Amino acid sequence: MNGLKRNTTRLFDNKGTLFSAALDHPQIYGVMDGLVDPISTIKTLVNSELDAFIINPGIFNLLNADTVKGKKLIMRASLGGTLMSSSFDDHHSVMVSPKQALQSGADAILIMLVLQGAHDKESMIEAARTAEVFHEYSIPVIMEVLCADYTKNNDPEFVRNGARIAAEIGADIVKAFYCEDFASVVAGCPVPIILAGGPKDADIVKVAASVVSDGCKGFAFGRNLFQNEQPLHLIHLLDKVLRG
Repeated sequence: MNGLKRNTTRLFDNKGTLFSAALDHPQIYGVMDGLVDPISTIKTLVNSELDAFIINPGIFNLLNADTVKGKKLIMRASLGGTLMSSSFDDHHSVMVSPKQALQSGADAILIMLVLQGAHDKESMIEAARTAEVFHEYSIPVIMEVLCADYTKNNDPEFVRNGARIAAEIGADIVKAFYCEDFASVVAGCPVPIILAGGPKDADIVKVAASVVSDGCKGFAFGRNLFQNEQPLHLIHLLDKVLRG
């Protein structure tokens, strides 16, 4: 056992699972329904079965210990531009240091691994080097695998291979999008997988049940939660699916 393994294991200390609310979208979209006041949203969601919040560095500065009530905090550590740009970058750059993450109280960081674009190599090198640097401080690294043009985010072959690539270059946890044959994604990935969101036209509870039966170790849901009219009820249902 070393510090990194111990800290990664702590993320899954609730029956070996990790249920997080992804509230990092505004770094791309700006003001969003459900996240107009992020602290208010966190105060609402904190009284639930959630284990963690994924938030941007600036929001860490607005929090205090009473607000998060012992929940784990995952820092979104990379960026690729905004929707206000004329073109969206398919290479995400890391914007924080291990020192900043530690001083902010982050339990882990999350970065994007963007594949099948014009900058595959650069994206992989950045992700691998980021893992190396943060691992020196025993900080777990979650890699979210994304298709550069979004067309294959739910393609089984892309999701399966992307998850494996992320693990091969240093991810401690992989955040993967839903696809058919999710069991093959889990089988081919030697590190824990958590589900990123889900199809907006699907029953998210049924999708969650399906991937859990396939071996998925958790969820990182965003708009399905913070834009839901009854988020606490939905979180309760998803918790039952994940942990019984």
